[in-house]
Amino acid sequence: MIFTSTLFFVFFLIVYVLYWSWDSRKYREWILLIASLVFYASWNPPFLLHLLGIIFLNYLFLKPIAKTKSKKLLTIIVLIDLINLGIFKYFYFVSDNLFYVTNLSLFNTSTFSFRIILPLAISFYTFQVMAFVIDVYRGKMEELPNFFHFTLFLLFFPQLVAGPIMRAKDFFPRLENLRIHKTAIFTGLFLIGLGACKKILIADNLGGLIDPVFLRPREYGSGSLLLATIGFTWQVYSDFSGYTDVAKGCALLFGFNIPRNFNAPFFSKNIHELWRKWHITLGTWLKDYIYIPLGGSRGSEARTNINQTITFALGGLWHGANWTFLAWGLSHGLFLFVERTFERKGIRTLPESGKFFTGIRIIWTYTLFTLAGVFFRTINISDSFYFFESWFYHIRPEQVNTLSFNLVIPYIIGGFIFHSAEAPARYPLWFQRNRTKLLLAFLLIGALIFGNYAGKGQDFIYFAF
Repeated sequence: MIFTSTLFFVFFLIVYVLYWSWDSRKYREWILLIASLVFYASWNPPFLLHLLGIIFLNYLFLKPIAKTKSKKLLTIIVLIDLINLGIFKYFYFVSDNLFYVTNLSLFNTSTFSFRIILPLAISFYTFQVMAFVIDVYRGKMEELPNFFHFTLFLLFFPQLVAGPIMRAKDFFPRLENLRIHKTAIFTGLFLIGLGACKKILIADNLGGLIDPVFLRPREYGSGSLLLATIGFTWQVYSDFSGYTDVAKGCALLFGFNIPRNFNAPFFSKNIHELWRKWHITLGTWLKDYIYIPLGGSRGSEARTNINQTITFALGGLWHGANWTFLAWGLSHGLFLFVERTFERKGIRTLPESGKFFTGIRIIWTYTLFTLAGVFFRTINISDSFYFFESWFYHIRPEQVNTLSFNLVIPYIIGGFIFHSAEAPARYPLWFQRNRTKLLLAFLLIGALIFGNYAGKGQDFIYFAF
């Protein structure tokens, strides 16, 4: 069930009506749980049983860990969660690389008689359940939930598939008082409309234009490769932030205020700031459960840089089992290392004040992020370096195919406009005064243009992670 599909709209409407039909907290919790079970089962019923097994196994460890503060028990359950993730997500990656190095038929996956299918949302629910267990070990949970509430927390369908990655504090306090206010309804509807527009109008259309370029990059010249790279930045932003907008909007309509995941990241003045505004819940997860346990910035400068590099390398691999994702994570680790080194040595490449120089820093940060996106999107490292080679070593004229500038640019501009909507401080006063009327107009116009300009209804990009 894709968020932007008619099926999900009908499903959500039925759940919403049933949810608010009775003023009973227990009834509403059961409606949410049943809806979440149906939602996940609609993708693959057998994997619902697998997910419930993982939830039950983790729950068995909660009370013993809370009571004994046993690091051994914590290590066991975290290893179980990581092995589960590793088998489904990294089995072929590890086997293929071992076969490449050793040439042993034992690791030749093409001869295997079985095929491992990646369960939906495994990366997200693994990080979420690990964070919960670790927080219990650290004593951050005043009261442990029962199995029913623990399951509801991990299966909550608005954010189950692609985040945001929730913590206990983001969910359980709301269970005590499941009510909805007029402001929450307005905001929820606005976010659902905004997210659907980002996904359907921008991401899906850009995907249809640029996907062939990344599939066969050697058939295109340097200009098309550059245009596709810029287009992908706005595709992945519109796709992923669109999903989380819809997720947050749906959650608000149920009375929950789940974490924000994007905050106009392309207005950032450096990579450090960008990672505080891009995929916010993943960034904070990596900091709290990898970077700080490694030592954070408490040791020497060299050790701090190593910790940061390891964190971003693992963050890259979390996105996918491919050397390209590792290269993407390492590239961001390198950017942060250079920024940190310059800051520590007091090196300033541009004046700190002035709109012009602020604009230059924003453009530079956006450029670095976009160039690193080549690793994220390309199929293999060879294709990644082909992009850079075409730009920096010799300019290649257009070859077999050409990506139309006139087709791509309007969607990039549209993505930028939606991106600007995440910076409320930039809204003019007239917008604040007329926001209800503008919302209705926005939804009406969106409904009218969907039929003419909607893309192919592609899956969300982060569903693959």
